[in-house]
Amino acid sequence: MTISRQETAENVAFWRRVLNKPEPTAPKSKPTQAERMATWSARNREDEAKAIQTRSAVERTRRDLGTPGGAFEVGAQRYAADGSLWRRTA
Repeated sequence: MTISRQETAENVAFWRRVLNKPEPTAPKSKPTQAERMATWSARNREDEAKAIQTRSAVERTRRDLGTPGGAFEVGAQRYAADGSLWRRTA
């Protein structure tokens, strides 16, 4: 006895009708490699744009201090790598 795909599909359809089940929806397809790369690239560009803004804040701090070691004086302010402003306390 052999079971073909057609018989299996017919049996599934028959029991779906008997049990009053809804028709199956098409499975959601996985994104292709090109779509995954496009998503990654867009996210990477956003991250780079944020990093460039942070770098410019750090460079601005270095330029404003002028003297080497000026950022290490007590009370001096400087930008961290994430762009937040810190005040030296000790």
